[in-house]
Parts: sequence; C-alpha cells; structure tokens
Amino acid sequence: MTLRKMLTLGSILALAACGSDTSGKGRVAIVMSATGGGVASAAATPSLDATETSASHTSCRPGQALQAAEVTFASILARTLDGVLTDVAVSLPESVDLLSLVSGKQVTLPVGFLPPGTYDQLVVVMTKVEVTLLDGTKIAITPPGGGWTAIVPVAQPFTVAEGQTTTITLRFRKDLSFTCLSGIWEFRPKFEGSHDDGGHHD
Repeated sequence: MTLRKMLTLGSILALAACGSDTSGKGRVAIVMSATGGGVASAAATPSLDATETSASHTSCRPGQALQAAEVTFASILARTLDGVLTDVAVSLPESVDLLSLVSGKQVTLPVGFLPPGTYDQLVVVMTKVEVTLLDGTKIAITPPGGGWTAIVPVAQPFTVAEGQTTTITLRFRKDLSFTCLSGIWEFRPKFEGSHDDGGHHD
C-alpha cells in the first residue's frame, strides 16, 4: 500500500473513531487564500520533488488559461514536533474552487479539532480535480492512487490549546500547481502555510 493510500485510509479511520467527541481538544480553523503568478503556461513547468505528486489529462495547448479549478479536499493531518502525524478531525470532503482565491477571495474549511500540542506541518490529501476552460469546457484530471498529497510546512510551529481556536492559512500557489505541457494538463499541488499568532480565543 502506498503512503498516500495509508494516509487517506488512516485519516478516514481516525475521523470515524473520533466521531463527535471533541472534548479535551483545540479547534483549528483553516483559511484558504492564494498567492503566485500565472495559472497555465507551457513555459513555466516546475520540477517535482519528494513532497509533490502529479497526474494528467489530455486536451490542452500551450498558453491556454483556466477559469475555475474545483479541488476536493479529503483529509488533513498535522505533524507534531516529534514527527507524529495526527488526523485533524474535520468534516470532509469539501470542494473548493482554488482559482476563485486568486482575486482575493478566502475560503474557510469546516472547523477541525486536534489534541493540544505544537505542530509544524500539515499534510493535505486531495482526491478530485476538475478544471474549467475559458470556453466552459470541463476536464477531470485523473488522480494518482490515493489522491494528491501536499506536504505543507508551516512558517512557524503553531500551538493548539484545549477549548481555543488556532487559525492556519493555506496559500495556494496557482503559478506552480497547474501546468499545460505537451498537450497534457498536470496538477502539482503547492501551498504555503502560516498561522495567526492572535488566533487563539475562547
């Protein structure tokens, strides 16, 4: 079983085991925004590294632009300073048009819950992507097994406290995430993470 499949299965099982029991946990609000340059260009094709996964679909041409990109978020995990991955108990899946964030829009995912502690990284699992071209044509990008996994270091470790809310911002890198290369659409999810130091409240 691949790492992506294990992460997805593990988060589903953890969320099912957690149920509605959020006692002793802290709330986590994940706010999505965007940063970066152009969306689709054959001239701007980033290379993959160990934190990225990709998949593709035909029917694109160099310089072709997108008007929408619906991405389904399936699970989110957080890593403690000791390197332990912990499932964020949150009501997912949730679909977000990532390109709608480019104009300054923000989207907040359903509030999640984590045990008290300090975390320095998020692991975001996505299972479905559908892009819309400027002429309205919709294209589904085929996912790799288990979906796409984005490993997102947070600029500074964040602390979750019982009964309080910590706000995490995920900034979508539109310039690095969608590419049209040799007639193939590719999705290589890239995010930047940070947290609001004033985000704790009762």
